[in-house]
Amino acid sequence: MTARDKSREKAAGACDNCGELFTVWVHDDGTVRPISPHNACSCDDPELRAVDETSL
Repeated sequence: MTARDKSREKAAGACDNCGELFTVWVHDDGTVRPISPHNACSCDDPELRAVDETSL
């Protein structure tokens, strides 16, 4: 993960449904959202999570 931006942190992310990788914001409440809608998978109901080198 990278430097924090107030209540969120930029990280690598993945969709558990399709396996697509992209950049996400991880919020303090645990919510994971893509940084850009153009930077995410095309699943109708994505299951997003932050990933690191131990979870790939």
